[in-house]
Amino acid sequence: MGESDNQGQPFFSLIVPAYNEEENIRRGVLKEITDSLVSHRYASELIVVDDGSKDATASLVEEYVSAYPFVMLVRNEHGGKAQAVRAGVMRARGKHVIFMDMDLSTTVTSIDACLEELARGYQVVIASRYTRGALREGEPLLRRVAGRVFSLIVRTLVLPDISDSQCGFKGFRREVARDLFDQMRVFAQEGKQARGPRVTAFDVELLLLARKRGYAIKEIPVAWRHVETRRVHLLPESLGMLWEVLQVYFSNLRGRYNH
Repeated sequence: MGESDNQGQPFFSLIVPAYNEEENIRRGVLKEITDSLVSHRYASELIVVDDGSKDATASLVEEYVSAYPFVMLVRNEHGGKAQAVRAGVMRARGKHVIFMDMDLSTTVTSIDACLEELARGYQVVIASRYTRGALREGEPLLRRVAGRVFSLIVRTLVLPDISDSQCGFKGFRREVARDLFDQMRVFAQEGKQARGPRVTAFDVELLLLARKRGYAIKEIPVAWRHVETRRVHLLPESLGMLWEVLQVYFSNLRGRYNH
């Protein structure tokens, strides 16, 4: 492990939410993450939050907990991705907090760029698949079009200056992350978003709160690759996310995010 920031405190905490991720773990993604953290220049901790998985996810992660002292397993009742990430944020000890997806669609190589921007003074750093310099690999045309349309809707209604709210890699100063998750409204209720492995629009609420609270946000281009999965269904998930964005939009109109 690399250098600690302060008397054994990890410099950053990496949070990975997991719901029925047995297949990904068995194909080596968690090994890739831990190997990267072992060799990283800064000391870190890896917090895997099991979101009430029904497969062997938790037991497989336990093997890594036994093998690596910096790996932690947090067991949550199934409450959706927002609640899983929040549970990790509240347990994190690092100066900085990063969360990413287990499938490694955005790889661990993005960690360094994220930490560099946080060191420059940005309080929120988000990966973008749309800014100049970003690379997208293997994405089906229909999903690409749906993503662009969704991004346009989000920019029109809520986040006009954010090109990509939905990339699953984001970094924060730890105190900022805790503040933002504490202030959520649409995604605040424990278990409310528990709908299997589906993607949600909690990132939109998170970023809107960051804007409202005056935090400096930086988008960084990343190399992103499409990971095929049978668990995601494009049309129903797109409609569900649109409804969630509308809930955030109307919550903002009603002043629910004002100090």
